[in-house]
Amino acid sequence: MGSRTDDVTARVLANPKYHQLVRKRNAISLVFFAVMLVVYAGFILTLAFVPELFARPIGAGFTTSIGVLTATLVAVSAVVMIAAYVRVSNKVFDPLIRAIVEDAT
Repeated sequence: MGSRTDDVTARVLANPKYHQLVRKRNAISLVFFAVMLVVYAGFILTLAFVPELFARPIGAGFTTSIGVLTATLVAVSAVVMIAAYVRVSNKVFDPLIRAIVEDAT
């Protein structure tokens, strides 16, 4: 059983589509990481260095603060990023994975 597994692993590692998949996943993951880093770091740094900004109401006559609105937007951005990653995964990664599996078996 180990020999068959080793053969399949060797075929996958030798497949150019596998290397294409790894490159695309790394590039896309880096973009998603950078976007979320900016969103979260921006939120935390603003909270740490300009906390009075988050204490202000979003407008005259509103009781909701800028901080609550911003925190909500950060949470929504995470959901949007997850949905975007799933879409990219389904459209880009899954076809490559299927092709790699077909070539290896």
